[in-house]
Amino acid sequence: MSGKQLFAAALVFGVGITIAFAESPTQSDVSSWKTYRNETMGFETRYPRNWHLRTVKGTAPETVLVEETPQLRKPHLAVQFWIQRQANPQGLSIGQWYTDQLRAMKAVPPPTTNTSISGRPAVRMEAVGTLGRTFQFLTSLNKKDIFEITITEPSSQTQLDRTYQDIVPPSGS
Repeated sequence: MSGKQLFAAALVFGVGITIAFAESPTQSDVSSWKTYRNETMGFETRYPRNWHLRTVKGTAPETVLVEETPQLRKPHLAVQFWIQRQANPQGLSIGQWYTDQLRAMKAVPPPTTNTSISGRPAVRMEAVGTLGRTFQFLTSLNKKDIFEITITEPSSQTQLDRTYQDIVPPSGS
């Protein structure tokens, strides 16, 4: 079985996406949530029944956006799943690939931590900008493709919203 098949099997046929969060809160009741499986991208996730799912195809990276309906005076919650095909042609570890990307952009590294997604080494990056606080989780899907989860919240929020922690539960759930 190839690395890509192993990752897809762990995500699609396992418990879905798992990320190691700094805190491991207990999960909410998600029994009424929908499940989305994308075999092409190699992942499965759960999301609240009242949220919407959109897939984006074309020349850009493969993308799935899961979001709630925007509400007045309430932060808009959304999670974006991406695959960057052939983004890691040298097959570097995710940590080395991430370091090389920052070096190539001559960027000052935003705060990052090492974590895992479905047992695979991952990098968690956090940045605050005009759109809010962005959390990005990056891991290797296989030797050349990068799997990314992006979450944007209001700048004032320093912890991931509880809903995100339920969509992307901590490792070991």
